[in-house]
Amino acid sequence: MIADTLDDLLRKVFPKILKSGQRVKASKGWNKELSGVILELRNPLARLSRSETKGTLFSCLGETLWYLARSDELAFIEYYIAMYGKFAERDDTIHGAYGPRLLEMRGEINQIANVIKLLRRKPTSRQAVIQLFNAEDLLKNYNDIPCTCTMQFFVRKNSLQMVVYMRSNDDVPGIASRCFRFHIYSRTDR
Repeated sequence: MIADTLDDLLRKVFPKILKSGQRVKASKGWNKELSGVILELRNPLARLSRSETKGTLFSCLGETLWYLARSDELAFIEYYIAMYGKFAERDDTIHGAYGPRLLEMRGEINQIANVIKLLRRKPTSRQAVIQLFNAEDLLKNYNDIPCTCTMQFFVRKNSLQMVVYMRSNDDVPGIASRCFRFHIYSRTDR
């Protein structure tokens, strides 16, 4: 499915999910699922939904700051997005937090800096991949693991392109259109 704006894309995908989605029980409850769906947002600057409330901008900003702070602490993000409280571990951390995975993978690897360096050195590379989901995420029964598996970056026709593989993606109001999570390629579970 292809559209110029997030709202146009959502108007295409939601009826398809409701009409053709398979009903399954996932870890967070019953949902409808479409597998192998490709969503292309032609204008990535149009990734904010007009249907969202004003609070979404603040939650988006809070979540971005949480990532940049490399934090997995519930107290930081819960102020902006109370729903994270449902997914906290007993030590009040969020196991699936993206910040440490993006900027300090395994305590030391800054994946964003690595991708930037690689693309500056080899602009046509297909190796500019960020891995968020880890094999270790399946070792224990964590309350939260990343929905985003990988992000791959390409420079083509003097333009930075991004392909995202999602193992799951919510359409709960306020989640599907978070400004930091626009998807050019996505598997949509709900």
